[in-house]
Amino acid sequence: MTRANVPDPLPGAIARPSQHVQAVWTQSLLELGPDGRTALAWEWALTGNRPSPISLSSALGHPPSRDQVLAEAAAPPEGSTAASGVPTDYQDQLAETRRVLAWLVGATDEIPVDSESRGQFIGARDDYARTDNEIRRVRNHALRGLRSAEAPGGVGLDDLSHQDASQMKAAWLRGIRDQLDWVLGDRPDSPLCRRTVGLPTVYDLTYEESAASEIAIGGSRGRVAADPAHCFRPQYGEAIVAAILWLRGEGTVPPVDQAGRGPYDSR
Repeated sequence: MTRANVPDPLPGAIARPSQHVQAVWTQSLLELGPDGRTALAWEWALTGNRPSPISLSSALGHPPSRDQVLAEAAAPPEGSTAASGVPTDYQDQLAETRRVLAWLVGATDEIPVDSESRGQFIGARDDYARTDNEIRRVRNHALRGLRSAEAPGGVGLDDLSHQDASQMKAAWLRGIRDQLDWVLGDRPDSPLCRRTVGLPTVYDLTYEESAASEIAIGGSRGRVAADPAHCFRPQYGEAIVAAILWLRGEGTVPPVDQAGRGPYDSR
């Protein structure tokens, strides 16, 4: 296997720590080998000393810029050897190659390997794209926001008669808090499905995502959630979906910022 020689320092376009690049690149080579487009993607993005992996343009002789990496990730393929009727993404590792390029420059946080428990390559659990420290930090941001967003009078999530901005903001922050509390093991059951599984895996999130999507769509009409004792605001369901997307790496921006602000702060 070709050795993953990470340059020091990393090029400016690379958004990942050196140790993460080393670990994920090594695993990528183990999974896909040293001779395909994916192996070429790592060397091109990190050094520029090989042809580009998708358009197969000549070596730059220097690392590409972030814009060049993103353009390559979106480029039409050249030199496909796929058999008739076989998608080129399958035959020529194009899907995997695009994932590597996008991950390196921070356009996605989904870890571009297929190993079970791929979170281990960035210090996370299971298939999470976030470490427990990151998750806890964002949960604490949500708690900070809640301290200022809770409406006077203790109006709860099950009260759908109040639709002012402060209540929508509070519902969003509660959704983030409850979902991340469960993932961290700080609450025993999931916020909507009431599942008790110990520390949940990424797969366990699928049940909660489905229930939360129903709340986001139907909550404003008073649709009953998994717990029949409550009807939830749509913002609560929206927040849980956003948290799950972030946990998996499909969302690159945390669902609340350092000041505890979410999307309903600007509405």
